[in-house]
Amino acid sequence: MIFSIDSHGTLNALFDPHESRWLTYAELAARVEEIARPLREFPKALVFDFCRNDVRSILVYLAFLEAGHAVALLDDHLRPELKQHLIDLYRPEFISASVMPPGSIAEVCSGCWRAAAPLSGDLNEQLALLLSTSGSTGSPKFVRLTRKNVASNARSISEALAIHEDDRAITSLPIHYSYGLSVLNTHLLCGASLVLTDEGLTSTGFWAAVRDYQCTSFAGVPYSYQILNRLGLEALNVPSLHTLTQAGGKLESSFVARFADLMHKRGGRFFVMYGQTEATARIAILPSQIVLAKPGSAGKAIPGGAVSIEIEPGVPAPTGDMGELVYTGPNVMMGYADSRSDLSLGDVLGGVLRTGDMASIDSDGFIYMAGRAKRDAKLYGLRINLDEVEDMLRKHGPTAVVSRDEKLRIFCEYGDDAAFAAYQRDLASRLQINYLAFEFVRVDKLPTKGSGKIDYQALLSI
Repeated sequence: MIFSIDSHGTLNALFDPHESRWLTYAELAARVEEIARPLREFPKALVFDFCRNDVRSILVYLAFLEAGHAVALLDDHLRPELKQHLIDLYRPEFISASVMPPGSIAEVCSGCWRAAAPLSGDLNEQLALLLSTSGSTGSPKFVRLTRKNVASNARSISEALAIHEDDRAITSLPIHYSYGLSVLNTHLLCGASLVLTDEGLTSTGFWAAVRDYQCTSFAGVPYSYQILNRLGLEALNVPSLHTLTQAGGKLESSFVARFADLMHKRGGRFFVMYGQTEATARIAILPSQIVLAKPGSAGKAIPGGAVSIEIEPGVPAPTGDMGELVYTGPNVMMGYADSRSDLSLGDVLGGVLRTGDMASIDSDGFIYMAGRAKRDAKLYGLRINLDEVEDMLRKHGPTAVVSRDEKLRIFCEYGDDAAFAAYQRDLASRLQINYLAFEFVRVDKLPTKGSGKIDYQALLSI
């Protein structure tokens, strides 16, 4: 059975807050098999699993994989018109959601319905999972993944993080997001447990769940750690928490040092990671014991993978020089999909992913990220990386930078006119650009996608 969930017996698997009880691995395996059994009679089909961090979403995900079908994980909070657009474009044969979707034919299991689309059997036999690269925007672009991609990445992450059956995570990220899904997959693989919640990080209920159910690990993107820094980990009274992991973008170095030192003092671990949905989840992990010795590094390639830096395709960069990060490994996607017809395609990448991220690798083999190649702006004839500008300002608080009208618009959850004038002068001096190139905007809260990452597209419309 997928992730060998049938081998963990009476160990606790998932805490269901709606029923206020633990689901053991034996119960989980039995329920997955109950759903999967009749599904095996159908030719290979596509299910749209509109997810929440709940048992229904996880059962559908596991059962359809077990039955050999393809699962697309999507945000159940998408607007109805975006859901319908994706359904029209991909014509899934099954739909799982918190409420019955319009036009459904029959319920095949609790919370999953047979859709009106005819069974066509036109899917590539290796296709197992579709993940969106765009969070909650409703973009039709998916990453096409195989069962091997998913399983190999779960094994690599579990090995690098030393996950074992005594570990207990909380769903601090949505499971339709590759990072959040990797937390689920790795814990299921290792016989560890998860507390399910859709509560946000600023909710007292979230931290009460961490405390009451003695969660041992927390996963977050950079914005999560800015919130956690503001709340104060010690003030939250969560003594069981001993492992923190961070991915989803580069965390400002002072925050890395702060959380690494904090976890060291409480006998815990803090891991910095780097990944892409196109590589199922993780590409590199910086071991906890090396975080302070390699400040700013994203670590080394996960077990089974390899990284290199290229100045241009096929031209390797000298050690320490900047270029595009290229990753090779068994977790690299087959390719993208933009519509139903793309789901019949095979592997077009051959295990090699050109990440589009700029980076360098030092003489010890550690990766240092420098931001997305496409996150550049040209101001007064100079090319500026927007991620680097964000890093310069994040010490003051949550910050996001976009480029518009030949200016950098800098959105902050802090500051006033006097502070912004000082930041303008500082940036102008450091970047050698006229201060008028920087426009600061105060916001109560930065817009985020379902994954918790900053929604830059929404900022462009402000």
